[in-house]
Amino acid sequence: TIPVIKPTSGPWEVGAGFAFDLGKKKILKTRQSVSGIACNLDARQQRVCLLAFDEGVQARYATAADQRLVPDSEAVVLRAASEDSELDAEAAATDGRYFYVTGSHSAKRSDCASNPGSRHVIRFRLDPSTGRALRSPANNPAGALVDYAETGRLWDIMQTQPALAAHVGERKCLGSEPPPKAPLMAGQQGVNIEGMAVQGGRLYFGFRGPVVGGVAKVLAVNADALFAGGDPQAAVIRIALGAHRGIRDMVAVKNGLLLLAGPDDGPANKAVGWTLAWWDGKDSGQTVAPKVLAALDLSGVKLRGCDEELKPEAITVLEETPQTYKLLVLSDGMCDGGPLAFTVA
Repeated sequence: TIPVIKPTSGPWEVGAGFAFDLGKKKILKTRQSVSGIACNLDARQQRVCLLAFDEGVQARYATAADQRLVPDSEAVVLRAASEDSELDAEAAATDGRYFYVTGSHSAKRSDCASNPGSRHVIRFRLDPSTGRALRSPANNPAGALVDYAETGRLWDIMQTQPALAAHVGERKCLGSEPPPKAPLMAGQQGVNIEGMAVQGGRLYFGFRGPVVGGVAKVLAVNADALFAGGDPQAAVIRIALGAHRGIRDMVAVKNGLLLLAGPDDGPANKAVGWTLAWWDGKDSGQTVAPKVLAALDLSGVKLRGCDEELKPEAITVLEETPQTYKLLVLSDGMCDGGPLAFTVA
């Protein structure tokens, strides 16, 4: 049987929350759209995290400690704002050298409209002393991000992979049912990246969809080659997470990857719940059955005044011992991510 675990604490305090220079309604919507987190320790051993939001084109920093997430006002502009700039950032990761942020690469959920702005993967250099992005000139919050690069190659790479090609293209509706604003269009299980991790020089992209026959997908590529234009050595790994369950986020641990799994893109599948699973990160050529560590019991989490709904979409490791992982899980729909701590055996 799979252990069922409740949060050990949370939602954590986030003070006044994340600040954005937007209209009041848009600020609330953006604060409710945390979708990715990537943390590292700075020179003072403080846990500094980069948070991605699936609204707009800016990320933010926060420091995690003592059941508090302390937001930083420094804006990290991921892409220049333009008409096609809705990055729909869905995941962040770090390997200690760089921060990485990926767009969803998906069609819009409401009407299947193509969203070329989401077909980007971004990276920039990390300063290990501050735990933040390296800037030029140094430590100037308005300075340029050092070694900033963005690429649209992942879209083309997906089209070369037999396991993904049928799900990549213009107006590929998510899930299997027609969207609310385009009832005559069929669900096509379009690609939808929601998780990302980096380990051993490889970037792993986790898909919320397509999910077919209880099997989700991970696309692994060589990180440097993705940005430099070389051979990405791409591989698609099939992960058996169970019926209607896709990957919502991923994070590297010492001996593999942790997968946060939850409902796929089918509106009827919202009740399947969230699980945490461990995978060694290896590609055996066969469908992988990851080790499911726990199911999350979120029934006792009370929504606060500015929360809309609870949808875990971002995960980071606070502490890893031989016995347990102490994790922080953030949710889309909760103000400032509504951080919840879990301890998983």
